[in-house]
Amino acid sequence: MTISLICLPYAGGSAQVYKRWTNRLHPGVRLVPAELAGRGSRMDEPFYADAAEAVRDLLPLVRETALGSDSYALFGHSMGSLLEYEVLHALREEGFPLPAAVFLSGRGAPHNEQKEARRTHLLPDDEFLEEVKRLGGMPDELFRHRELLDMFMPILRADFKLVGEYEHRMRPPLPLRLTILSGKDDGCVKGPLGEWERYATGGCELMLFEGGHFFLHEWESDVVAVINKMLTEAPAPISPVRSVMEDAEQTCNMVSRSGIAARRDGKNAERAVSGCQSDDGGSERSAGHAP
Repeated sequence: MTISLICLPYAGGSAQVYKRWTNRLHPGVRLVPAELAGRGSRMDEPFYADAAEAVRDLLPLVRETALGSDSYALFGHSMGSLLEYEVLHALREEGFPLPAAVFLSGRGAPHNEQKEARRTHLLPDDEFLEEVKRLGGMPDELFRHRELLDMFMPILRADFKLVGEYEHRMRPPLPLRLTILSGKDDGCVKGPLGEWERYATGGCELMLFEGGHFFLHEWESDVVAVINKMLTEAPAPISPVRSVMEDAEQTCNMVSRSGIAARRDGKNAERAVSGCQSDDGGSERSAGHAP
């Protein structure tokens, strides 16, 4: 049995940011890195006007991948998590089977992030670059090469604009279970991560790693090991026909637990299951940033 893992990049990134995972993933997991318009192999295409346009562009890839696989899963980091969340709602609205596993990384619950909507894309160039540099994800050497900056600046601004102008709207919880990944020292994530549990009838499981916003690169082997374990040992997805009340009751009856090692040697990733309440307080590696 093969499961396809569709990965959505963070702002400023392309499909290449996940290519390093290829040799680390379980043989039964097929990597499908999504290429967004305006970068990488799609450099000549115009940027998305907004998140809705990006979702419409991603849906054919998701459908085609799902129909050609025994099962499929979604992973997104930062801006990729935002797009993944909207893709999930679009799939449900059209009645398409939802993925067996969902990984949302480097982003807080939608209502918390909405309160902190960013307008960084409106800053003058110098201030914009300083903010991007402060957020991390771009090596210092990139700032010393103007031709590289000139190439990446439009991508970064377009992605910051997409995230900054995104407006979340409340909808019924998704009929599945969410896995939320975050760096323990990530100052970009807004609000308690446990509040993601209100967005899915199956609640959420928190996976905390050492590191900051780009922990997925800092602890790449640990992150992929967790994904491998969850995909190859994953339980059956929650049935969409179950009532929200049944799932909510089950979620509220779960006992929160923390400190369970998720890394093979049990040192660099911790797991916390979020039930009715959570006590959690809240580029290409060369060209990424916080959104």
